Amino acid sequence: EKTSYHLELCQVVRLVPGAYLEYKQALLNECRRQGGLRLAQARALIKIDVNKTRKIYDFLIKEGYITKA
Repeated sequence: EKTSYHLELCQVVRLVPGAYLEYKQALLNECRRQGGLRLAQARALIKIDVNKTRKIYDFLIKEGYITKA
């Protein structure tokens, strides 16, 4: 079940699921708009700890939600 991966990520990066979903949606939208997303763009988009951003970014890449620019 995909949902458990998302919850696991939330626990690892210490984010409430609502915030995670907000960040995920922002990254998905930007990726769609630009046809790809770089980590630097993700960092500019969601202003949280850079390590958390990297974990979310890497996860979304790995799961195929977003693609690298």
